[in-house]
Amino acid sequence: AIGYVDFEFLFYSHPEYESKNRELQESAEKLYAEAQAAAEKLTTQEEIDQLAAQYERQFEEIEHNVRLTLVSFILEIIEQVAKAQGIDVVLPETSIIYGGVNLTAPVIEAMYKSYGISVPSAIRDLLQQ
Repeated sequence: AIGYVDFEFLFYSHPEYESKNRELQESAEKLYAEAQAAAEKLTTQEEIDQLAAQYERQFEEIEHNVRLTLVSFILEIIEQVAKAQGIDVVLPETSIIYGGVNLTAPVIEAMYKSYGISVPSAIRDLLQQ
């Protein structure tokens, strides 16, 4: 059997999406402040450009790690839900033209259950649509 999920919806519905996003925002602000302070000591445009590139790389690395944390968790839950429902293949919803089993809701339920919390009503409402 083939299942499918709305991966983007799962990503934004991740129980830790908000807090990870805040962490990312705080890291960005901290990096920016550090870069500003360091830039004041520099004289040439070349040095400033190098500094900017270095901080951009650091931020991208932090962002990448945050995304990776969320995505690996979601993929793990998708696998658990699929196995429990006897589904062999799970595709992104955008690849489905006809048929298949929508696993988005059960995956969201399982994600929140693994955190020991219930699905927020706002997310539940969106699932009903």
